[in-house]
Amino acid sequence: MSIQLIALDLDGTLLNSSKEITDYTIEVLNQAAKKGIYIVPSTGRSKQCIPKCVANLPFIRYALTLNGALVVDLKTDKIIHEYVFTGEEAIFLWDYIQKYQALPDCDLNGELYMERKVFERLPGFINDPNRVEIMKQTRKEIEDIRKVLLESNVKSAKMNLLFADMNERMRARADLESLPFVEVSSSLDRNLELNRKGGNKGNGLKALAKYLNLNINQVMALGDSDNDITMIETAGLGIAMANAAPEIIKVADGVTDSNDEDGVAHAIERWVLNT
Repeated sequence: MSIQLIALDLDGTLLNSSKEITDYTIEVLNQAAKKGIYIVPSTGRSKQCIPKCVANLPFIRYALTLNGALVVDLKTDKIIHEYVFTGEEAIFLWDYIQKYQALPDCDLNGELYMERKVFERLPGFINDPNRVEIMKQTRKEIEDIRKVLLESNVKSAKMNLLFADMNERMRARADLESLPFVEVSSSLDRNLELNRKGGNKGNGLKALAKYLNLNINQVMALGDSDNDITMIETAGLGIAMANAAPEIIKVADGVTDSNDEDGVAHAIERWVLNT
């Protein structure tokens, strides 16, 4: 069964270490798109924080955002799939994570927010000024997240935690995984990403495939991080980047080159265009 949809994680997969896409990779993506194949960014980022170098590609229409908890049509803003915390769960979890020595942020109606007091602490948790700037660019500043979560018209699909102490991160992960309604994953070595149980890239991919009348065996997925596991396992063809975590490589159907070696382009050429 031929591939009709290619789901691409962004950071560490489609984007190189400079957070860019090479002209070569864009050309290969364009070749796939001309064959009628859907090219779908699949990210932990919010819709608004998909980099312009991706969002502005003419063949990009659909995206899995917030780890697949929100699947959107970027052209019309239609929500295809939404998997959010209940109001009670969101308030409970936001209060619960305040005990950790970590910087929290929260999705509110599809956009990531960070409290002003937390923004001010970022340089103490991240030594790299470029990463600090990326964090600021991908989060909106707000005064009081809990107050907003109490509003009846507010939905939350995801919360994040950024740690300076890896032992604290390890303890927090074990603690959070004991909560029955929380799905814990990560995309960076110092973060934890919290979705409602079942709110993951794998289920988001299933929902989009169903919406587009595709069999899941017609889907290819590429990723490198812990939050990509469900997507790699779900797709008919799951490919890990050479720079992927060992657990990703273990469940993948194949391995391509790294994100700094046009690994996405080479995978599409090998498994899609040249078959």
